[in-house]
Amino acid sequence: MSFSSTTVTHTFEGADGSAASGSVTFTLTERMTQSGITILPAEITATLDASGHISQPLASNQDPGTIPQSAQWRVDWRISSVSGSPVTETFFITVPPGPGTVDLGSLLPQQPIGG
Repeated sequence: MSFSSTTVTHTFEGADGSAASGSVTFTLTERMTQSGITILPAEITATLDASGHISQPLASNQDPGTIPQSAQWRVDWRISSVSGSPVTETFFITVPPGPGTVDLGSLLPQQPIGG
């Protein structure tokens, strides 16, 4: 078995409902190995489109046989809206096995780090 891929999606808006702009960067916290394949940590950046939407395929860090099971995806977002100040936040997520899509909002912790 090899790594499965799940597409992480989400839409960002300002408080006034306007589309946000910016980017979301995903980085593995450590390498993941499975079936003779190793994925090394590297930044994958998804830029928001004109509607404030991202759609980024990521390797699951929950596939059976993945070593180590402690690997996570670090999520750094740098988002701006017409009606507000830029927002920069960092979270850690676990991407479920694919194929399919999952909304980033359902993967985020309820409280930002340091919040």
